[in-house]
Amino acid sequence: MNKLLLGTTALVGASLLMAGGAYAAKPKGKVKGNIEFTAGGSTQDLEAFGGAAGPGSAGPNSGFAFRTNSEIAISASGKTDAGMKWKAEVQIEADTNVAASDSPTESAIDETWIRFSGSWGKIELGNQDGVEDGYLVGGDKAVSKAGDGGIDGNWQDFIDARPANGRLFDEPDDNLDSGDATKISYFTPRVGGLSAAVSFTPDTGSHGQATSTDPAGGGNSLNTWGIGVDFKKKFGKVKVLVSGAIHLGDQEDETTEDLFTWGIGAHVAYGGWQVAGGYVDNGDSGEAKSTVGDDDATSWSAGIGYSQGPVHLGFSYLHSEVGDTTGSGAGKDDESDTFVLGATYVLGGGARVFTDIFWLDQDSADTGGTDNEGVGFLIGAQVKW
Repeated sequence: MNKLLLGTTALVGASLLMAGGAYAAKPKGKVKGNIEFTAGGSTQDLEAFGGAAGPGSAGPNSGFAFRTNSEIAISASGKTDAGMKWKAEVQIEADTNVAASDSPTESAIDETWIRFSGSWGKIELGNQDGVEDGYLVGGDKAVSKAGDGGIDGNWQDFIDARPANGRLFDEPDDNLDSGDATKISYFTPRVGGLSAAVSFTPDTGSHGQATSTDPAGGGNSLNTWGIGVDFKKKFGKVKVLVSGAIHLGDQEDETTEDLFTWGIGAHVAYGGWQVAGGYVDNGDSGEAKSTVGDDDATSWSAGIGYSQGPVHLGFSYLHSEVGDTTGSGAGKDDESDTFVLGATYVLGGGARVFTDIFWLDQDSADTGGTDNEGVGFLIGAQVKW
């Protein structure tokens, strides 16, 4: 089935590319980017930053830290002789976050992709986020302009976000997506407000090469499919979006459960107000087949945002549960709750300043398990061009 789909896609693509017509204009190039600096800190029961599981996770314990997030995107666009549009982009991460001794072997390239589009829809080829990510809507959708992105921002860099259970969600779209692994995606045209899309990823550990860069049995998923459907329409002054996505595939490690996740969400905007919410179910994806009991991982999120001129405000909430199958917590759930209050002031000319205040509470179902509770803040500045 996979070979048939890929062969058909190649034939259709070739016929589109070779169709005759007037000679196309020369492609146009563009360079854009952003640099962000953030300072933040927290007071918490544990003494580590960085989202790793367990009290022994590496990170500063001084209670505060600085970070940067910088990216440059080089793109080109044009039309074929047949009039079909295309665009290509390379995204370069300026912050590799690796030790100096490792940097020669690390790639600073984040995404590289080609897109062809027309009245028939669009096809994306390369290292790009999958449909299962793009069609997933959560509470963060309402607060994307406020602070550092609310529950989908970088708050977890300043607090230990997964102490109780490594499968607890620390972001609303944590649906075991394929990330920027090399893939093919197709998007239908939007008809009557409806659109659909599908992504195929041979190996979630492959980033631009024919074989995985991760060792065998390293937890990658194989032959994964991301499928998304949404409805987007404007009713008077009210904008409505309802969306759903699934992600399924095989596990490289045959002793673990195959991948199957799904999520639904909605977003409504009126004037300067926005509200959004979503639910994600990862089931027992990637867990040992020998596990006895309910170990499903789920989350739901909600957010509300308000914008007036250069000011953007938002409040978002994320709740996650994972079934505990061992020890004194067997039959119960490990749980996590995150609240983020954010604000942004747009300075103009591509510059903005922002701040977040966040609160985290995580509880292990096991007696004497690793819990964490803390409150923190971040403040930063960003420029875009």
